[in-house]
Amino acid sequence: MGDDALVVELLPARQGDAVVLEWGPGEKRRRMLVDGGPAIAYEQVSGRLADLCGDDPLELLVLTHIDGDHIEGFVLLTNDSALGVGIEEIWFNGPAQLGELGVAQGEFLGAIIQTRGIGWNTRFGHRAVAPADDGELPMRELPGGLRLTVLGPSRSQLLRLRDKWVVEAAAAGLAFGSVEDALRVLRGRSRLVPAQTYLSRAPAPNITKLANAVVSKDTALANSTSIVLLAEYGDARVLLAGDATPDALLPAVRRLLIDRGLDRLPLSAFKLPHHGSARNVTTELVRLLPAERYLFSSDGSYFSHPDDSAVARVIEHGPPGAELVFNYANPRTLGWDDNRLIDRYGYRLRYPDTADGGVATTLPPRPES
Repeated sequence: MGDDALVVELLPARQGDAVVLEWGPGEKRRRMLVDGGPAIAYEQVSGRLADLCGDDPLELLVLTHIDGDHIEGFVLLTNDSALGVGIEEIWFNGPAQLGELGVAQGEFLGAIIQTRGIGWNTRFGHRAVAPADDGELPMRELPGGLRLTVLGPSRSQLLRLRDKWVVEAAAAGLAFGSVEDALRVLRGRSRLVPAQTYLSRAPAPNITKLANAVVSKDTALANSTSIVLLAEYGDARVLLAGDATPDALLPAVRRLLIDRGLDRLPLSAFKLPHHGSARNVTTELVRLLPAERYLFSSDGSYFSHPDDSAVARVIEHGPPGAELVFNYANPRTLGWDDNRLIDRYGYRLRYPDTADGGVATTLPPRPES
């Protein structure tokens, strides 16, 4: 295709639409796909996408509306692990944006998007892709300089769609808004399921739900008497929290912040208390002590540490780009090596180099005097 030109390609989508836009210079060409055609054309559409994209992701999928000759190919494409085309974001006004339910294919697509953790109307704050209530036309720019201005649909049209969506969803026999039920019904519609799918993979953990899980605080006397050390060397600052309980550790942290005239104390590394127990790693602790690296010390064999909720609090409330360092690679820790989560939250991971466990972390060197 052209060198640094905008190219529009109409794919062989039978009675439907599947339109590729390509832009950018040389080896940095970027692509988006508008509509996916009907299921009957998927082999031709997916074959051309494989030729065009290679290992490069699609910057954006846009589903203009939910008619079968536009949406069926997306239901297949987003679920086709054999094709494996990366998808940075999808614009689709589905159940989450309409505030109500979806007809069958819309429910299927929404369920796949959520299961895979693909960005959904991200550039619109996860709300509907539509002009503002005052008529202002929103413009969004994609990487590489392609600008997209949204001229429709209107909010009133979306409300009308929502009302019809409710009726047709009920007629399709779906449990409204249920990802699990939508995937169950989808699996029974073979023409909309590719030979190799992403649906055998468990859904990505809900970080916010895990982070907000209510658990009782650790009050064990032995743990509350842990020696807690802040080690500092040049620019490096490490907190070693032992098994300290929240009631013992938080007052000391607040006192330290007062003494140093700080609202928060940034750390190079934070060895989390009690092996990453959810009863010890609180949201307040993570917020007061933002760290570049969070250290989890446990093989999980005795008390199943680190707890998912503790790790989720670090991911949710720690600084972007923080590194999670585990001294064992096992099912409890390897589960966080999930691109659906990493792409969304931007954290990094480090595991041991050997099966025996153990990991070393090098912190910034002491400045030369």
